[in-house]
Amino acid sequence: MFRVHTADTLPTRHEVAWLWEGMVAQGTLALLGGPGGVGKSTLVAALEVAVAAGLPFLEREVAQGEVIHVDFDTDARLQGPWYPRVAAGLGVNGEALKRIRYLEPEASTRGLTDEGLKALMEMARQGPALVVLDSWSAAFPFVDSRRSDHVAEVMAYLKEIARAGPGVLLLDHTPKPVQGLTALERGIAGSFYKLAGARSAFLLSRVPPKLVEGRDVLKLDTLKNNLAPLEDPLGIERIWSPEALAFSLTDLPEEEARPSKVELAKRAVLEVLEEGPRPRKDLIRLVAERANARERTTEEALRALVQAGAIERLTLGGQGGAVAYRLAGLPQAPLRDSAALRKTDFADEDGRMFSAKGFAENPELAENPPAPEGEVEVEL
Repeated sequence: MFRVHTADTLPTRHEVAWLWEGMVAQGTLALLGGPGGVGKSTLVAALEVAVAAGLPFLEREVAQGEVIHVDFDTDARLQGPWYPRVAAGLGVNGEALKRIRYLEPEASTRGLTDEGLKALMEMARQGPALVVLDSWSAAFPFVDSRRSDHVAEVMAYLKEIARAGPGVLLLDHTPKPVQGLTALERGIAGSFYKLAGARSAFLLSRVPPKLVEGRDVLKLDTLKNNLAPLEDPLGIERIWSPEALAFSLTDLPEEEARPSKVELAKRAVLEVLEEGPRPRKDLIRLVAERANARERTTEEALRALVQAGAIERLTLGGQGGAVAYRLAGLPQAPLRDSAALRKTDFADEDGRMFSAKGFAENPELAENPPAPEGEVEVEL
């Protein structure tokens, strides 16, 4: 069942084979998120052409090889025109485009089924350098991105596809806009579990044109990278001409260059609450673990998120007036707190009532309890 080693016999160095230097490694799963229409399709098309041609992209080396693009999010009429334009921007002729295989699903509304995943695995074993899957929400419409077991199963299979050799780049969206929150603060929809399954993860957003003299500038934040140091955000300018689209690194305005501690705490709060409502004490502890935020910083983030309408503050019943928080405007799971669970009764699918008294002794039930029959000891 296990191969046992002593620590002195383990490898002392891990040589990383980069698909895109410092960003995406071969044989790993990477995640790229961003709001709809921000420019993910153009940026990824340029990366695909660079890999097919073996040319550096954004001043970073790439591994040359074939590319597979699986598109559930759009269709060839919309994605196709980007390839010749970004090829012209890179100074690449049409030969490179022959090394990009574009897979258009015959039944896109069904999503990427088991049969499709197996077919993609076979293609990955044929030696492509890069596999792009666009996008999570369109490819897996049957998956609840806030359920850890649902997300973990999909991410595990995508990692197996990556282990066959290629770098796998999964595109995703950010949650719907919330007044007062930046794209970085909103993160990626269902991001906690998706980030856990990816080796590297990035978020693409647009810099307000007024901050960059009207130019078209994108910001690429590194949310996670297990194989390289986390870098400062990259400023990427899109340079348009009638027949070409080029990309170039550029400096970001000071207010866009580095997120504040409060912004990082906001993002961590939203990620934690995607798992379900949390008592204040638990929430502050988890945010400290994920964002290295002090309690005062987290409190400031909580106040800003409540004011922006992104989360709700709850007063729990009982002595002491305990406080909890939950995401606003979403179906809510019960509080993941043993004391709260012991006070609540639940109904099964047939409407039969039972007590949650034993949840603390049953980790599986405690992790995924049935939906409560109604609000219990919570005052809005």
